[in-house]
Amino acid sequence: MPLLKRILSQSHGLQLALRASLASIAAVTAFGCVSLVGFATPEALKVIDAHNHLNQDMPAEELVKLMDRNGVRAMVLMARYYGGRGAGYGRDEQAADYAAKYPGRFIPFVAGQRGKLLRRAVWESPTMVGDIYLQEAEEKLKSGHYFGLGEFILYHHAYDLSSWGQRGGEVRLPVDSYLMSRIAELGAKYGVPVLFHAEAEPDIVPQVEAVLRANPRTSFIWAHNCGRGKASQTSALLERYPNLMCDLGGMVVTPNDRGGYGRYWPRRTEWIYLVQKDGGSLYPEMKALFERFPDRFMIGTDTAHTPAMRFYDERIHAFRQLLSQLTPMKARMIARKNAERVFARAVSAHP
Repeated sequence: MPLLKRILSQSHGLQLALRASLASIAAVTAFGCVSLVGFATPEALKVIDAHNHLNQDMPAEELVKLMDRNGVRAMVLMARYYGGRGAGYGRDEQAADYAAKYPGRFIPFVAGQRGKLLRRAVWESPTMVGDIYLQEAEEKLKSGHYFGLGEFILYHHAYDLSSWGQRGGEVRLPVDSYLMSRIAELGAKYGVPVLFHAEAEPDIVPQVEAVLRANPRTSFIWAHNCGRGKASQTSALLERYPNLMCDLGGMVVTPNDRGGYGRYWPRRTEWIYLVQKDGGSLYPEMKALFERFPDRFMIGTDTAHTPAMRFYDERIHAFRQLLSQLTPMKARMIARKNAERVFARAVSAHP
């Protein structure tokens, strides 16, 4: 032990690396899982965190340390405009500043999570609130500093995050709507994806299909494994609509982090399907889905509140565990290459 302390005191970088390694070992031990295969280790498999959020109280330097420690090449940053400071709400401009300071490491979005957009009337027809958002979004996209629109929360179950000082109510907004059609037009005009959250329940899927059909030039990212839908349903959608991608934001299970969409959170319904078993093994139908469409998925940690950042190492490790169950080529596509294609302009500055 004294020797270990001397080694750690000599190199802060070594300390960070050892801490990450111990976190990975702890996760494997807690889940009783085998070690990662060679191609899925941090050194061999760099990843891009394609679904994450900006917390104003998390400095860029801290994020870069987390990323470097975990072999994360770049990170999407989506701010939230719900007001208050308790959950670390940020601003689009802050995300753009981070990207300017660390070229190629951050991928700023024009945020879709705004309290003023939570009213059904804003989505159903033209309103001053909607027009102001569209005008602001276009001005930001014109600047060339933003590379996506979203996350738009359209169909979201209520949750209670009292331990984080936050509560969220039920969100029931129309997917196939006036405002979504205008947002899709912006996405097509500026060549950026539109990322949305909607649970894949029976009354939602037809609306999503209508939007995909009406906007073939717009790239859409349906968060959380395309609404945590059934593998056969997602497969049919991906086959039918080439402008659709799924992100796996928060879809992994970890030993200490009991929240996230990788479990039945915040509510279990008959329409929710998970990706991994508690031990980390992929469900066979989900593994087959990823192997069939390796070019249509991206990973994401979805650490939407500052306290959740303490689970960042675990979530990245869990994604590598997930990817280690796929063939190396397809694992690399989902880990990084698809995001490199979708966000090519944002990440080209970083090797």
